[in-house]
Amino acid sequence: MVLPLSTVSMLFGSTQSSGGVDLSFITRGSSGASATADPGSIKLALSNADNNEAKQLADVAKDPQVVKDLARYEKVLKNAESIDDVLNDPVARKVLMTASGLKGDIDNIGLLKKAMLSDPTDPKSVAARMSRINGAWLAFAKEYDLATNGLDRLYPQMDGMEGRWRINLDREGETLEAMLEIKQTRGVWQAEVDGVPIPITVDGEDVTLDLLWRDAEDELRTSRLTGTLDKNGLSGAQIDDGIPIDKAWKAAPYFGDALKSVSNNYIAEKRLDMLDAQLPGLGSAVLFKQVAKTFKNATDVLGSPLGREVITVAFNIPKQIAIQSLVAQEKAISQRMNPAKLADGDYADIVAQRYLIMLNGGLGGVTA
Repeated sequence: MVLPLSTVSMLFGSTQSSGGVDLSFITRGSSGASATADPGSIKLALSNADNNEAKQLADVAKDPQVVKDLARYEKVLKNAESIDDVLNDPVARKVLMTASGLKGDIDNIGLLKKAMLSDPTDPKSVAARMSRINGAWLAFAKEYDLATNGLDRLYPQMDGMEGRWRINLDREGETLEAMLEIKQTRGVWQAEVDGVPIPITVDGEDVTLDLLWRDAEDELRTSRLTGTLDKNGLSGAQIDDGIPIDKAWKAAPYFGDALKSVSNNYIAEKRLDMLDAQLPGLGSAVLFKQVAKTFKNATDVLGSPLGREVITVAFNIPKQIAIQSLVAQEKAISQRMNPAKLADGDYADIVAQRYLIMLNGGLGGVTA
């Protein structure tokens, strides 16, 4: 895929004014000959991608297609009544899965529904079993836990005072954060703090909550929270053991940042896609450098599609090792490099450079 000049400028900046990258090496060579990667240009391309991340993200966020995708995602979330409503919409599904590192399985709707709704604590769950191929599946199940949180985890399901709130209150001079859940059943208001029922009284937009707790000396204490609902959430005064305290308490929708988080991750993934499109593997190399320190051994490398791709290409390990036993695959990696050294950012950078050189036709110039 060849991007228009405007996109190249967005990714790498002007070659005259921004320390941009000469990408001509991608097509350099005699007619009919395979292109070979130039180590110097590879190093510069990778460095420039790192140094210009903020601007690249800002530019990608303004891309018309990205803006359109995210607007569609938000619209679907606002109107959804179930997780199925989100996953059945092609654009919303694309945004969520791309943002979660799962874009390779976007069209496998049946499987992804089972995996995304898996119990993250069950080692036999679909997400756990699929994590052997791509660890992002289990990471998604743990991060979102849709089986427990439902649609609320993607877009806060608030109805006035009803819903899940992230409450912050004073506890012996320190801020305590907890989940406050308020609901109304058959006209009766109910509330829980981190799953523990507490008394609640609601009068229009005003609420009173009563909590029992034990202090550092194991003495039983009381806190009464009185507050009001407004556009910013819940907030008000706190009274401990009948004595008002200076610090107010407040509560905002518990998953209030869910939409923004997915949007930011989607933009980040699209930036990597654009880097990959301009220089094959550049986006993958940038991401590899960011996560390299998490690969402690060969097992970690093999458990990550990204780690496996970068390491096998960089060190010229045949793809056919995938059909061998896990022990044999680990040996093939360990004989060529020490994954523990990836904790060193300089070493990870060298490996990323070597990956790009090998991927783009180079046969040498960088050692690791």
